[in-house]
Amino acid sequence: MTNIKQNASNSKVKLHVEKAFEIINEFLPSPYVDKVWALLPEPKPKKSYIRNVRHRVTAAHDNRIDIINALLEVAKENKAEIEKLIKNTQ
Repeated sequence: MTNIKQNASNSKVKLHVEKAFEIINEFLPSPYVDKVWALLPEPKPKKSYIRNVRHRVTAAHDNRIDIINALLEVAKENKAEIEKLIKNTQ
């Protein structure tokens, strides 16, 4: 029974990770690494690791929820700036 609950929980996490990457792929700005790195707690990962998580080099990187959340936060900030620019130019 425990395995069933764990698998259901894992599929929910994967669904949220997929939704997060939809936003990240659309709105993450090109110079993102330093912004993401600044949001992460100590000990901070290498910047190359942040790039690997961003590009989903291996499935293990989906387990770095802290990095995915930081990527998502930077993407949402960029989305807000884009929306502000659109609003100001209308």
